[in-house]
Amino acid sequence: MFLMRAFLNPDSAAVRADLANPEGLHKTVMRAFADLVGPLARQENAILHRLDHDQGGRLALLVQSALRPDPSRWPTGYLADVATDIDFAFSHPENPAIRDINKERAGINAGRRFLFRLKANTTKRLSAKSPGVIAAQVGKRVPVRGDDARRQWLARHAVVSGFDLDLRSVRITELPPAGGSSGKRVTVAGAMFEGVLVVSDEEKFRLALQQGIGSAKAYGFGLLSIAATR
Repeated sequence: MFLMRAFLNPDSAAVRADLANPEGLHKTVMRAFADLVGPLARQENAILHRLDHDQGGRLALLVQSALRPDPSRWPTGYLADVATDIDFAFSHPENPAIRDINKERAGINAGRRFLFRLKANTTKRLSAKSPGVIAAQVGKRVPVRGDDARRQWLARHAVVSGFDLDLRSVRITELPPAGGSSGKRVTVAGAMFEGVLVVSDEEKFRLALQQGIGSAKAYGFGLLSIAATR
């Protein structure tokens, strides 16, 4: 597995277009894997991405994948020129920075504590047992709203993803609506979760890191980022 961090150029017309259209950003990410074909290329190669802002407000695109990405296939000027900011160049000499994360993932064991960040699409599918649901609504994906409901959403996913957490300490930030231009009906209810987790099952946890958590992964959701903590 590889993890790439790429700082984007906010003055690029291509970047601005992708910021306004998650489907466009997904297509740009996939251009770094131009040899892949087929409707399941993203899933089969465990390609996940997330757009963050660092402490200086810079746009940072994270891309995790089974194959090494080739960002040279992105539009000219898409990446920020770190050499124009001396402080930034000292702290981030490479842009993009790509590293192999297989060794560190293999070393994860039950009981390890990590800081985590997860941008998730907090939705659920209605079942026949859901209150007030009629037959025509069964299977429909609907948003999960409110911090209490979102914490319960995260708790359910934590169980199957091999980690425990203190839900009361999890910070939740509701994200603005996201949509695309293709006309596809995608229910998006974005939220950023941040806090501390404890690995309970390393195999399930590694799988969750690789495959992501929740739905709408092509829209930049589902990538679980971790950093070691005491």
